[in-house]
Amino acid sequence: MKYLYQSDNNLQYIYYITPKCATRTFFNFFNYKSVDYKKLAEDCDDYFSWSFVRNPWDRLLSTYINKIINKHDNGIGYNWSQSKCFKDFILKVKNANITDCNRHIRGLYTFFPQDVDFVGKFENLQQDFDIICDKIGIPQQQLPHKNKSNHKHYTEYYDDETREIVAEKYAKDIEYFGYKFGE
Repeated sequence: MKYLYQSDNNLQYIYYITPKCATRTFFNFFNYKSVDYKKLAEDCDDYFSWSFVRNPWDRLLSTYINKIINKHDNGIGYNWSQSKCFKDFILKVKNANITDCNRHIRGLYTFFPQDVDFVGKFENLQQDFDIICDKIGIPQQQLPHKNKSNHKHYTEYYDDETREIVAEKYAKDIEYFGYKFGE
């Protein structure tokens, strides 16, 4: 399977990119100029591999605000960008194939192999980044949060119907990564 990733041969790591999970923060920190979208080379087998995940309810709200409200389209597509309100956006998610749709909507588990060495959580960004620093041999340092959305807590945007839609569509992410609504 092909994954979107960034690797560093000097530090010997592979970062599997998961949209709306501090991606811009990591791009800025590591000064990424581009990313690769291909099968990994054989000589990366002993590299430390890592990625980040995020509460699916929070991630979808961030996607909606960033891509629809703030119009940072990034190719999200006409169908998504024509959402009239957050509920309309979630109703479109209900009908999406989250294993093969826009990367900002796809299920988190599709972005990296199951044998990835470390999966950090957006909700513990600095703490989990410190673990990565230790593993790749760089000093722990404050990670500046880039591209941060400004909004109320995600729970304030959902009603019973939309909360349940996300729970059903992202059940695999919720189970794999231990998420619950409101936590």
